[in-house]
Amino acid sequence: MSIHPFYGVRVLALAPDRLRVSFRIFVVDYDVGRRWHAELPGDPGFFLQLLWESADDRGGPLGGVFTWRELDDDGWLAVNTRWFVQSVERVAIRNHPPSDEKWGHIHALQERMHERDDGWPDEDRLVQADYEVQVTDPRWLEHLWPGLSWATGWYPDPTHRLRAEDAPHVPDLTKPEAVLTPFADSDHSDDIVVLAFSDDGRFLAVTSEDGELAVYDTADRSQRLGVTPVSAGRDIMWVPGRHVVTLKEDDNDEVHPWAYDLDADTKIDIPVETGRARSRTGRFRVEYGVGDRMDFVSGPSTPDRTVRLDDGSADRVTRVTFSADETRMFVAHGSKVHVIEPATGQILDTITVPGDWLNAVAASPDGAYLAVATEDWNDERKSTPDIYRVADRELIMRRPTKDPMQAGISAQALAWSPDGARLAVIVENQIHLFRVGLPDEPPVGLRLSAP
Repeated sequence: MSIHPFYGVRVLALAPDRLRVSFRIFVVDYDVGRRWHAELPGDPGFFLQLLWESADDRGGPLGGVFTWRELDDDGWLAVNTRWFVQSVERVAIRNHPPSDEKWGHIHALQERMHERDDGWPDEDRLVQADYEVQVTDPRWLEHLWPGLSWATGWYPDPTHRLRAEDAPHVPDLTKPEAVLTPFADSDHSDDIVVLAFSDDGRFLAVTSEDGELAVYDTADRSQRLGVTPVSAGRDIMWVPGRHVVTLKEDDNDEVHPWAYDLDADTKIDIPVETGRARSRTGRFRVEYGVGDRMDFVSGPSTPDRTVRLDDGSADRVTRVTFSADETRMFVAHGSKVHVIEPATGQILDTITVPGDWLNAVAASPDGAYLAVATEDWNDERKSTPDIYRVADRELIMRRPTKDPMQAGISAQALAWSPDGARLAVIVENQIHLFRVGLPDEPPVGLRLSAP
């Protein structure tokens, strides 16, 4: 699978009885003119790729468990690396960042960088690091020995950085638990635009571009309601604490053109639910969609009730969502998610998402994880749902693709259920429901008999 080598790999020590192997990784890919080099790896997925690559070349058992196609799928690696690699610890770094003297040596070595005889020219001058890697089974180390070295074209990727403690709290994107097609008989079945959970997560409402509304019971995915309101609606807002779903024609409606009480099973007239987005209890409500501003229509009592994200771009705010405890607000603006304290309007953090702009963002109820969907004209695979860990801004998971050469699913909108149990994703004319919590056991194809 390796085509262009980015790194040199050497086995320093081996302890199969302790399930441990020590590696030294040399960077061999440089651009001296730009003072650039391949980054030092640190993710478990990269080391699984190394273990498989060397086993495939040398007949180790790991080489027959899966193929390079699985390893080339970021989503597959994010979910399945943990069955093989328990932990990775970087224990030493050398020549990083390179000094001017080291860059001079690297420039002189450029033409010979990929020549090797169990080593690399002047390898002591290369950017490098040592790692302690723990695996789950001694068989994954059978093909290795101290001093073994090879070159690799695998490259580290942030989507491999899922931690064991993340597993119960992030959605299993390997396959949806259910796929709903609410407007299959409609002439506008490909125009699903908005979805929203009720505050207790029991119901999921979705609308089409023409104002058709469908409401599902999340317990059994049965459709509880399917109507075409008299006035075409755009935004869904549930009445706080009630099973009353409302639609607004636009952000400036003074009254709701349409509202329905699912408990009473009847259309009702109610006062206006202000704002385009609200926190769980409705304490904070904001209007957005015009430029880089958000206007609080309820919430802070300070004189200035407008928050501006003045970063010099012409991007507009496209989505606002809150944590369940109402202490944080997540704002999609261009290709960034700003973490804001709604009580003060203070920007606490900013997560930059690779891509041209954010299609959607949804926060887990505790605010610890974000699901995002971005558009990237240069990489269609980036339109898949991605999961970020808010604490360190790390991208930890991506939707796996059946064929790594094909684009991922294109997500137009996202919603994380308030009970934390599901992530809902609009994919063209369907809704994909993903259950939160990764499997406790590997899939059947990755289960091996005991050694």
